[in-house]
Amino acid sequence: MTSIPSCPREARWELPPDPGVTAKCRAVVRETLAEWRLQGLTDDMVVVVTELLANALIHGGPPIRVALVAADRTLTGSVSDGGPGWPCLRTAGTDLEHGRGLRIVTALTDCWGVEPCPGGRGKTIWFTRALAG
Repeated sequence: MTSIPSCPREARWELPPDPGVTAKCRAVVRETLAEWRLQGLTDDMVVVVTELLANALIHGGPPIRVALVAADRTLTGSVSDGGPGWPCLRTAGTDLEHGRGLRIVTALTDCWGVEPCPGGRGKTIWFTRALAG
């Protein structure tokens, strides 16, 4: 069972635009959620952050930032990048290797969205997931 942290928690990381950072990011997300005693969300949230990070690495640009916040019975996460492109839900055929990332994010979160970064350069893709009471 996932417990709710007694006080708001926040973690932020800036990552290099290098695909090799993905494994380290997964590990840091796991460690952070374990520290916050939210292990019940770990597998899903690692997948969500990995999908959004992959989009930032492939389609975005530096700086790439990842954030997690646990507060008010909700885990909120985000991945920001400085690239000009915006994500969109795609219909991926069974023979395609790409195009399912945001559908996975939709399935594993309560909601998600996209907004421009301050200053108008880049975007932030955010997501929320309710914490069990």
